[in-house]
Amino acid sequence: MRLLLLLFFCLPGLAMAAAPWTLGEAITVSDGGAAGFFHHLDGAGRQHLGASATEVALTWEDDSSGAPQVYVSIKPREATSFSRIYLVSKGAEAYEPSIAPLNGDRWIAAWEQDGAIVACVIDAEGPGPIEILAPGGGHQVTLATDRLGHIAAVWAREQENGQLIETALLRIDERRVGVAAGPKTVAPIAGHAFQGYPAATWAGDSRLVVAWEDRRAGHTRLFYTWSDSWPEFAQERQLNEHNAPTEAGGTEAGLGSGVMRVVLATDDVGTVRAIWLDKRNPSSGYAVWGAASGDGGVTFELNEIVQDELGAAVPQWHAALAAGKSGFAAAWDDTREGWGDAAEPGDVMLSWHFGDGWSADLVVPGASGAGYQGSPAIAIDPHGDLHLIWIDRVDLEAPTRLHYLHAAFAPS
Repeated sequence: MRLLLLLFFCLPGLAMAAAPWTLGEAITVSDGGAAGFFHHLDGAGRQHLGASATEVALTWEDDSSGAPQVYVSIKPREATSFSRIYLVSKGAEAYEPSIAPLNGDRWIAAWEQDGAIVACVIDAEGPGPIEILAPGGGHQVTLATDRLGHIAAVWAREQENGQLIETALLRIDERRVGVAAGPKTVAPIAGHAFQGYPAATWAGDSRLVVAWEDRRAGHTRLFYTWSDSWPEFAQERQLNEHNAPTEAGGTEAGLGSGVMRVVLATDDVGTVRAIWLDKRNPSSGYAVWGAASGDGGVTFELNEIVQDELGAAVPQWHAALAAGKSGFAAAWDDTREGWGDAAEPGDVMLSWHFGDGWSADLVVPGASGAGYQGSPAIAIDPHGDLHLIWIDRVDLEAPTRLHYLHAAFAPS
């Protein structure tokens, strides 16, 4: 099946299906196999990878020091190895990092450290001072930056009435991160409050769009909101559609399908897209679904499935999204290839939006084969190039390796 898929993408006359990138060779960033440690790419919004015009930066958590800590690695865009690797966390334990580009070959990273939300700048001198954004009860932080210099951090924070999504606007003072405004609860509710795993993106000149998992109804739905004038946010709206019928024949009532892990991105012409994992077909588990907004995240069109029919019989996991000059790209892992006898094999899949819909899925060469390849994160740089990282392991009990791939933008 893998050979057929690769042939499909190479056949002449299939311009609509041709990948807009030329995929390079995989690079090993960090190898935990010999030392027996484990990498994790599990942050909210899957912002583990950033790409500027000149550099690529990635962040992850691993237990190589004996406790979970956060690392950042940076390389020049065209370099073939990551020579700069920094341990950026300083506490007893650290989890779920996020990274985003700043102007001038600088980066901002944020993570959970000993229950607090913290952030720092990383530049040519290395990591700057760690600054506390939320002192306690914080989880699942993600970042959003844009080329105009806007910076936002969004996280879930424990409160008396549950867990709610907070956000703050940030500023950079030389090498220090500061809070310019906030924190602000984006959608305060009273009873049954559990909001988690947020995603965020900047749309237009100054609109911040935020989405999250929400269990106010006793089951998980996806909601979103936006702000044009801080600190005011619009009334939140539901993002995922219900597919449980009503007595009158509609589809607005009922529990709907299980949903999780929404991610957001904005392309160079201002289109906003969201993708997430959605269990509309319970017999096959989660699938990758999404929705687009042509008005900068104020309203979203009907939900659409992202993956192709070849993945319909197996569940999908770890959906990631990126956008830029070359449009939108989505990545995830699934087991449709069924390689060998390894327990729970997996391969990284890639799809892109080429105008009228999502492409057929590409089994990524170098991120597929025997064993498990999965938990991807992706970014598109200002040149339109695609950057991809993922975790590789012999099986789900084995130590992990962290890999990276650069795909050059090659429009037809």
